[in-house]
Amino acid sequence: MTYRYSDLDYNNIKWFTKDESKTTLLSIEIRGGEIRGLKNIKIEFKYPITAIAGRNGSGKTTALALAACAYHNTKNGFKLPHRRQTYYTFSDFFIQSSGEVPPEGIIILYEFLHNKWRKTPKHPDGKGIGQQARWKRRGGKWNNYDSRVSRAAVYLGIDRVVPPAEKSTAKSYKRSFSGTTKVGYESEVQEIVGRILGKDYKDFHFRIYKQYRLPIVTVDGRKYSGFNMGAGENALFELFSILSVCDESMLLVIDEIELGLHAEAQERLIKELKNICKKRHVQIICTTHSPAVLECLPPKGRIFLDKIGDTVQVVPEISSAFAAGKLSGKRNAELDIYVEDEVAKDMVNSVLPNNIKDRVNIISIGSAEAIIKQLVARYKDQDVREACAIFDGDQRTKERSLVKSFLNNLESSRSTGDEKDWVKKRLTFLPGNIWPEKWILSNVADADIQAMARDYRVSKDELEYFVKTALRSGKHNEFYTLANKLNSQIETVRDSFSKRAIRNSPTDEQRIQSFVENLLDG
Repeated sequence: MTYRYSDLDYNNIKWFTKDESKTTLLSIEIRGGEIRGLKNIKIEFKYPITAIAGRNGSGKTTALALAACAYHNTKNGFKLPHRRQTYYTFSDFFIQSSGEVPPEGIIILYEFLHNKWRKTPKHPDGKGIGQQARWKRRGGKWNNYDSRVSRAAVYLGIDRVVPPAEKSTAKSYKRSFSGTTKVGYESEVQEIVGRILGKDYKDFHFRIYKQYRLPIVTVDGRKYSGFNMGAGENALFELFSILSVCDESMLLVIDEIELGLHAEAQERLIKELKNICKKRHVQIICTTHSPAVLECLPPKGRIFLDKIGDTVQVVPEISSAFAAGKLSGKRNAELDIYVEDEVAKDMVNSVLPNNIKDRVNIISIGSAEAIIKQLVARYKDQDVREACAIFDGDQRTKERSLVKSFLNNLESSRSTGDEKDWVKKRLTFLPGNIWPEKWILSNVADADIQAMARDYRVSKDELEYFVKTALRSGKHNEFYTLANKLNSQIETVRDSFSKRAIRNSPTDEQRIQSFVENLLDG
């Protein structure tokens, strides 16, 4: 289903690309070496909240660690209660036991939108997009951390959802936590968490012991602590308290953001985070296995890390349906493409690159009118995946009639114009102004005939004669006749001729590809 951008999304995209004062992280690129399986890879961030999905072992958590290490911070800057430093180093994340080989020869490039660059011809006013490099030579250390741009960075790992009741330190100090005065953000935090979980909190504050803190809440007259909270509830109070107390420019990094939350709560969480991003210009990078999280973010906020062999590919702006299919190991199409018959199906299949074919279902319906009825059904039920139609070339002159038929089949009492725009966006045509079989056989070049003659073990003259015979056999009978002449399966003949014909029409090939890609990308 196509994502619908809200005003909130547009506002967030606007500040994210314009506000130079926040030192926004725009990309991470590994140019040299390899770190936990990631090499020769660039991850770009185009929205304040970026969710990185992928199977286990694809490098999601490594990407989060690299993001957290992008910044330095002042000694008095914000830090989590349990941390000694206000910034992260690579040794916080990339730890080797005895016998393990540490990463070496690595070059990592970070790209920022910043307003305090050293003035150079590239940045005459010290503002704009620039890069910083981190590197680790063989046998050496990482280059100076304090040369990094300054910004608060906070990393929240999966340990945040471990309840206090399951932490030995918290249980040991259960009687040591004491009351504390409220800081001022508590009312706002309890309202936000209440909206996410559907609870009416009357009070919230932390009790403190050393660097540890325990949330205390009141709901329906009952007071309880983090020892009796669900994992997700505990984590939400911690998350939004951090966001509230840190008044600096901030990068928040969260591993598996959906942990401890049901799907509806995940959706509400993303909505609340969007609002905070708009208000505070915070940047959030997280990992997820949840389609619900991806669905709530615009395509610009989604990334999929796809491990193929020993390499990892970055798939930007992935749909939630495609991600769900990848994560489950099952093909989960995002787009249904309706065509008239198997010939048209072969033609469309020949046009699309493999990575696009993995995201679509090409369905032969039987007639142009049947396709129209399918589109009508999909218009009425837009909660299922996206759909479109690619009609035969001989329907091109009937485009207005096809649109009219769609509107008539809707049986809508009053047209708003949206229906017409919807269907026009979702229909296109195969090449030419004739039916597909004739167009294919008429569009095969002389060099193609010569090459296929060798494939089918016939002479070039024989194949040319067979093609002419097929063209005279009547509409839609062409490949049946040709397959008989070549003593081959009709599917094999149709496929081989379709591929060669469409390659001789690169303009049509690109047109159909773009049509499908535009619908997939929303």
